[in-house]
Amino acid sequence: MGFYSSIARPALFCLPPEKSQLLAELLLQQTTISKSFSKFFYFEDEILQTNLAGLKLKNPIGLAAGFDKNIKFLPSMEHLGFGYVTGGTITKEPRPGNPSPRLLRIKSDKSLINSMGFPGEGLESAATRLENLPRNPETIRVVSISGTTTKDIVACQTTIQKFCSAIEINISSPNTAGLRIFQQKPKLLELLAALNQNKKVPIFVKFPPFQVDSKESIPEETQDIVEACIECGIDAVTLANTIPVEDKRLAVGKGGLSGAKLFENTLSMVKSLRVSYGSEILVNACGGISTGEQAFQLIEAGANTVQLYTSLVYGGPGLIKNIKTDLSRLLRAK
Repeated sequence: MGFYSSIARPALFCLPPEKSQLLAELLLQQTTISKSFSKFFYFEDEILQTNLAGLKLKNPIGLAAGFDKNIKFLPSMEHLGFGYVTGGTITKEPRPGNPSPRLLRIKSDKSLINSMGFPGEGLESAATRLENLPRNPETIRVVSISGTTTKDIVACQTTIQKFCSAIEINISSPNTAGLRIFQQKPKLLELLAALNQNKKVPIFVKFPPFQVDSKESIPEETQDIVEACIECGIDAVTLANTIPVEDKRLAVGKGGLSGAKLFENTLSMVKSLRVSYGSEILVNACGGISTGEQAFQLIEAGANTVQLYTSLVYGGPGLIKNIKTDLSRLLRAK
């Protein structure tokens, strides 16, 4: 057993989820520490290099939105070896999020249930931090933004895009009231058209999860979202957000499930999108990925990149290197 699984994780898991998350964040803000340990997490192979909407990635493994909500420790996450990192989700105004408890661990399934509701310090604070982050040509930073009006989302885009490589639009958090309006095709077309008027970096759209039937058919409401994205020339879609679940232990009684149990559905979503739409749009696969074998299956199914969050909580900082090592071996064997 490694240091994280035998010592660090048990210590963190002795604390309530949000308190252990806060402690981890405080440690990750010490970039000199993460940089000094980065050599232990280093592994790159030219076979892992990929292109995502014109962005040259060292590897296709991305950090999903939600881990660094306020852009406080993205450089430390970059030191772990991700091909790209996603900060946020950022909203125009500061938000407290939903009341606590709002984060649960399901240790038996290596999963989390959250009802966070976009807690954050707002656009102004995030933009200042992004502007002051150290940069190098290989750094690929994506920022997740959201809101309940087109005006607010466009305000986030125009401010944030000066400091990042791409923007991911979250229209799918199950924990935030008002977002579902953008899952209606007319409203989504309106939003995407407004974003395109100001576009300076690639735009991704993060989808709600969907279930694929026995004929690998995509639900009509999801088809509407895909077709709106293709019609507006959106660069990539992220499949997908957490799965809505009810749980009385949460203050609001419901939240979003993430973690290992999502993988098979993530794979089904990617396959069905490729069956229905071919190569018309790029895909970031997100949900349940914790091994190089799973990343390989998703890439074989048509994903261009994969994104991690919950598996990092359970697997620790060495996870990315392990995934890349195994993915490299599988791609070379193919």
